[in-house]
Amino acid sequence: MVMSVDHPGLTFNLTSVRSEPTYNQPVQQWTFTSDFAVRDYSGTYTVKLIPCTAAQHLEHAVPPICSPREPITFDLDIRFQQVSDPVALEFSLNTQMFLLSKKTLWISDGSMGFGQESDAAFSEGDTIYGRVMVDPVQNLGDSFFCSIEKVFLCTGTDGYVPKYDPTRFEFGCLADSPSLLYRFKILDKAQPETQARAFGDVSFNAVLAIDDPSASPLVRQPGSDGFRLDSTPMFQVAAGREWYLHTIYTVRSRENAHRGIGKRSLEYHALVSTGNNVDSSAPSLRSRRSASHEVPEVVQDIGEDNNRGTNIMHIALDRDGRRAGASKELFPSGLDPSELNSEEGDEGLVTVVGALVGLLLTVLVIITIILVLKSRKKDGKEGWRGGVQEVVKGSVSTEPMLVVRMQDCHNSSEV
Repeated sequence: MVMSVDHPGLTFNLTSVRSEPTYNQPVQQWTFTSDFAVRDYSGTYTVKLIPCTAAQHLEHAVPPICSPREPITFDLDIRFQQVSDPVALEFSLNTQMFLLSKKTLWISDGSMGFGQESDAAFSEGDTIYGRVMVDPVQNLGDSFFCSIEKVFLCTGTDGYVPKYDPTRFEFGCLADSPSLLYRFKILDKAQPETQARAFGDVSFNAVLAIDDPSASPLVRQPGSDGFRLDSTPMFQVAAGREWYLHTIYTVRSRENAHRGIGKRSLEYHALVSTGNNVDSSAPSLRSRRSASHEVPEVVQDIGEDNNRGTNIMHIALDRDGRRAGASKELFPSGLDPSELNSEEGDEGLVTVVGALVGLLLTVLVIITIILVLKSRKKDGKEGWRGGVQEVVKGSVSTEPMLVVRMQDCHNSSEV
């Protein structure tokens, strides 16, 4: 058996490949395959094998005749990362795609770069900010406009990493494929009615920058465009599944640029699972045929000749992080949350004092009510002596209280 110290949730399939036909310390080759895909497999792996010993006079046989012993345990240190092959420049149109966790960076001009912020891991509840921009190294300045048309989200099956290579009929998240477990089109500027709004009952909350009033600084930048979505839906699948974002955008010169509604298509987009039956409608059949034998319509115009580009990125998820209750942004006052610890401490002290004062007031009110009730009981006894007698019939919780007047007279002297 094989266990990962750094990824306890991973399970493996251990297989014997070959073994030398001898009982004299044979060299054996084994493989173990992960049941789930993770981006970074690096770490320590604990391997347990059962030795089987044979008597010296026995010759090797198939299957071997030997006596199993106690398992032997040893550790393997592995350094291995799997990443999606970068999209060729002819399809990315010399653009860069970033996934950011801070809105302030998302809407910035990008002149200072994004550094390690582009490698952020997202916890459940975080907002993922996507940005596509013309490579600043090209020094194109404001001469080109970038406009996002569509955004897709997908995860592979059996460790498959989606790639975009049309020459090998690999289309990333853009087309249906048996290698994709789930695939969504979460944004479409031209046909928003075809967008997938949620995964199950968890909404993506996906918005293009052009439809987000707070993202106007980004929209005004000619060479950049963006979108945002909620990370929560991606946590609805088992740990080990890796998600990818795939965008389609246009990059045009200032003379030909326009931020229109984008290119419309007849493609059919919905939740696609390899275990579900394919609908018999014509669009879905066309998508299925395209994925296996033809170039899908959605990718036919991607390339330098049509000023239409595409890029795909892996989403790093932090499944150990707590659900984010608020955005990781700077506060309106300009202070970082870590700088407010002292102020929060003072506020906590005030809160405790206020709670104690409230508790004291509550006790005083209760004492006052008890005293009032005792006073009323005394007044009731004196009234009985006055002559008007009232007998209260005993009641239970399901019976209303009844008051029976014994005598109704105006002159107490007649009693």
